[in-house]
Amino acid sequence: MNEKLYHYCSLETFIAIISSKCLRLSDLSKSNDYMERKWIMNILEEALDKSFKDEGVIINLREKYRYGDDINNHIDYLLEMLREDETQPSYITCFSRKGDLLSQWRAYGDDGRGVSIGFDSKLLYKVDSCKNDIYIEDVLYDKEEQIKGVHLAVYNALTYMKDLFELEQNTYRVSDDFNKYFIEEFDAFCEVICDELAILSCYMKNPAFKEEDEVRIFYAPTIYDDEPESIQEQFSKTSRFNNYVLKPINFCARKDQIIGYSDLSFEKLTQRGIISEIIIGPSSRVNKDDIYYLLTKFGYNSNDISIKQSEASYRLK
Repeated sequence: MNEKLYHYCSLETFIAIISSKCLRLSDLSKSNDYMERKWIMNILEEALDKSFKDEGVIINLREKYRYGDDINNHIDYLLEMLREDETQPSYITCFSRKGDLLSQWRAYGDDGRGVSIGFDSKLLYKVDSCKNDIYIEDVLYDKEEQIKGVHLAVYNALTYMKDLFELEQNTYRVSDDFNKYFIEEFDAFCEVICDELAILSCYMKNPAFKEEDEVRIFYAPTIYDDEPESIQEQFSKTSRFNNYVLKPINFCARKDQIIGYSDLSFEKLTQRGIISEIIIGPSSRVNKDDIYYLLTKFGYNSNDISIKQSEASYRLK
């Protein structure tokens, strides 16, 4: 039996998902967690120091080095570039490996009145497509795991820099000292690694959220703010891959905000059992027949979908 990944939502959102056969990926920067994408800043310098040491690169990230614009050392230059990259919108939808967790009901399941949708993880992981800028990743909570993630990004960027160094040695006969070359070309290293760190920041969170056991699908397109044609192209693009369709970016209003989003269609996978379980929230007045008829109405294999009542002892007055 394949593992399930659960998406908690209100009844309104549940009906929208079932009827449209889409998951909505919403702008991460508009979430309730103000530390989204910023948590990586807390561990980055330590992670870089450790990674450079492990890779045999000697660099003092705090040494005085003039970059201009009041940036006077390597780490501040990297952090500033990463902040700029993080202003790029990323669109996400979230899942938990736990389908009946009280904290999840309270936070994401309309205080227990909603449902938890169990998706087949094997089919869901097929959404991963670097070519289309869409990924599915387990959220990293453990500090050591977060540092390992940064280390991999450092390794990849260093490999690029070493290849560049070798090419320039053969072409321009530069110094044999890679370490000296690396410090002088640190800005080029930053351009390469920031692309990976910006993606990594989308699935790195405060360890306090570990109970959520979260998995994220996120779409991270490159949008050039100063090029209207590029923006228009990205906002009009439809991508088809692995039986999924990622629809063009659109916008909706939520209270006092305008929220960007992109709908991910899984219509071609409904008959293959991408939804395999529905758990009714502990405070919901919905019954199993309601769910069964709704699923049947919109063409799902209702008899193959397990419909359960939450076992959490939580009732709203």
